[in-house]
Amino acid sequence: MWHWLGVSVLMFAIVGVAVLFLVSRLLLAPKRFSYENTYKLGIQKGEIDDQIFHSIKKEELFIQSYHGYKLHGMLFPVEKGTKIIIIAHGISWSLFGSFKYVEMFQKRGFHVLLCDHRYHGLSGGNYTSFGFYEKDDLKAWIDYLVLSMGERAFIGLLGESLGAASALEISKRDPRVKFCIADCSFSDFQSLLRFRLKVDFKLRIYPLIDLLSFLVKLRHGWSFPDISPIKGLEKTKTPILFIHGREDSFIPLQMTLDMFKRKKEHKRLYLVPRAGHAEAYNTDPVGYENMIIEFIGDIEQLCLQEKRMTSS
Repeated sequence: MWHWLGVSVLMFAIVGVAVLFLVSRLLLAPKRFSYENTYKLGIQKGEIDDQIFHSIKKEELFIQSYHGYKLHGMLFPVEKGTKIIIIAHGISWSLFGSFKYVEMFQKRGFHVLLCDHRYHGLSGGNYTSFGFYEKDDLKAWIDYLVLSMGERAFIGLLGESLGAASALEISKRDPRVKFCIADCSFSDFQSLLRFRLKVDFKLRIYPLIDLLSFLVKLRHGWSFPDISPIKGLEKTKTPILFIHGREDSFIPLQMTLDMFKRKKEHKRLYLVPRAGHAEAYNTDPVGYENMIIEFIGDIEQLCLQEKRMTSS
């Protein structure tokens, strides 16, 4: 009897580990749209004008990440100036999802760099890390831009969803980031997983997430609590514009509200009625652009004041 009990426990443990391994694999390597398909879908959604895309001046870039894979980006330059915005897309998509923002920033004199996250588009990487390594990839792009444009480069970040979380993480760490626009970011990855577990599967087995996190830590060297844009946000002086769709059913609006409350100064909040997840711009492009222009205008004035104080 004890023999069979021991065998049963062992088999249960093996099955449990196998299930955890499979779930972690599905989580870190979710289904993604191909690079070519994101372009076609962008045209269908009205986010990309095929004629404009092919006629506009651009440069395709590949740089080395700090974690052993290539990073792909596409630079849309303006005639002159040292202002540049780096735009990071959401999960499962590619840099083509960010093309809709190019004209808006070029009109403000910004060079625009669209970048593919690791595991997405034409970038390397075997899995997504939901911001843990992606923040380092954004740092690699910042280093590249500073090297090519000089120390006077005025660098801003805009991210959607995963891109927003990654942008917030590097903005807390790198003073070269002059401003950050975080569109529908999660505030804490582990909290988001608990929310999705309850909503998608009607489960409250939160120890499952802790076990998954432990397995990821063993395999990859990082854990879910390591990805928390809200952590330490009160200490950052980087100006942040928080954006969220009021009808977002994927990432709770409350997460952005919590981050906005945590940030102490130099902050703005823009909540878009009737907008779902990562649909704020598509829902209200005029209001979105006006908010961006006002926010950037504030940042430029702030930087000008700081420059005058330094030189006086």
